Amino acid sequence: MSAMASAYIFPICYALFVLEDRDTSTLFVLPFLICATLAIILIYKGRTHRRRIRISESVVVLIAVWWLSALFGAVPFAVTWLSPVDALLETISNLTAAGLSLLPQEAPYIFRLWQAVLMWIGSFVFLGMLVTILPQVSGSFGLELSLSQGQIFSPMLGQMKFMARKILTIYGLLTILSFLMFKLAGLNDWDSLSMAMRCISTGGGDFFPAKESFYVKYAAIFSMLLACGNFLLYFRLMNTVVPPTSSLHISKSIKAKEFAKKIHQLITDFFSLMKNNARFNLKIFFANSEVQFLLVTIFITTLIISFTIFNNGNLTDGNTSFRIALFHVVSYISTTGITLTDLTNAPDSILFLFFLLALTGGCMGSVTGGLKIIRIIVLFKLAAIETIKVIHPRMVTSVKVNGSAVPMKVVGLILSFFFLCLVTLFIFSVILSLSGQPFSTSVAMSAACLSNVGTLPGICESITFAALPAIMKIFCCCILIIGRIEIFAFLAMIGLLRSNRERNPW
Repeated sequence: MSAMASAYIFPICYALFVLEDRDTSTLFVLPFLICATLAIILIYKGRTHRRRIRISESVVVLIAVWWLSALFGAVPFAVTWLSPVDALLETISNLTAAGLSLLPQEAPYIFRLWQAVLMWIGSFVFLGMLVTILPQVSGSFGLELSLSQGQIFSPMLGQMKFMARKILTIYGLLTILSFLMFKLAGLNDWDSLSMAMRCISTGGGDFFPAKESFYVKYAAIFSMLLACGNFLLYFRLMNTVVPPTSSLHISKSIKAKEFAKKIHQLITDFFSLMKNNARFNLKIFFANSEVQFLLVTIFITTLIISFTIFNNGNLTDGNTSFRIALFHVVSYISTTGITLTDLTNAPDSILFLFFLLALTGGCMGSVTGGLKIIRIIVLFKLAAIETIKVIHPRMVTSVKVNGSAVPMKVVGLILSFFFLCLVTLFIFSVILSLSGQPFSTSVAMSAACLSNVGTLPGICESITFAALPAIMKIFCCCILIIGRIEIFAFLAMIGLLRSNRERNPW
């Protein structure tokens, strides 16, 4: 609730100081006061909470926080442009970084800003859960694999707050860096802030100013690539930059020439240390298996798509084809889902590649959706090992990631996760097809919700979701939340409810 209360500050400030419209600001003031009051009450009630959090409490928080935040976040949409159900779907899609935009094009800019703020706050809350609550519910399998030194996730509230502060600080710094990139690209302050929030949170949506400027496009590509990375890895790299420990002692009798030499030596040592740290950090970064897989995948798929676009005669300029392909590849592998070109008539091969990229997602420990790259790597290596064992059945092998052997328990969890995702995708697709949509469209809609990409070009757009019946829109809200917290956390909630029912059938 404190995060939601803070979110309302942005549209209120925009309405008061930019629009100078008090009537518009009232749409956000009342929900702000309610959220702030609830936040104060919850903080006051939680001051005496025991030091350790239980799994049942984690599951309740994991599910309730999205619905509670959505109810308050949907108020400005519901009282102006959208029906209550559409406003709920709009808000949950923003909070889960899916970016489904049901707002009409003529909606005022302040509501586009509110979309971006909801996306940023939603990913902010998700990152806090990723290193605190989710490890207690789903075991955080795959999260430890993404870093060679490993991480310890404790149910102790003190440790959880410490981990959350570390990751959320990185999230804030990356948002500021993205904001500066968009400013340098030529956008104004509010557009830069909105685009930074949309790209770093991987929310996306249909708002993209200055589409013709390739500087803005490259700023968006840079921001979306940052969002694809592992935030725990970012924190590790930042912590390896240690300032020089040597201090400069100057006596009263020192000569000016000797003083200048000492200053010069200190500056030289400092920059030499920073240079060595930068080299060491780059070596660690590019030695990471997820980063290598991500960059290679982006490079190969960009070449394939750009060649396909150029070969089909859609564009005669190879540089333009490459730039369009690179933008959309990064957009969909980061599950941001921003589309700048009409891809309705694009070849099916390109649409299928976008579909696979959205299902893959970014690195573990990022704000992206999808299966996550580390799990894809484990599945590929497991398939290769099993193929080799067919030829050499007595060979002793193990799956290694980042130079460390993956425990078979974790491998089994990843296989189970992949199987459950396929089963869940099929079940949700069947249910969505009951609304009258073609089954292929239902599969795309289900995949778009589970991977939190929102839309898939040429397959399912925001208008496809807007045409659904009200009950199916609420069902899509549930799919979006399940996709954000991942299927194991959802099954943990089901198991908890079942165990509680067995203990107390009434």
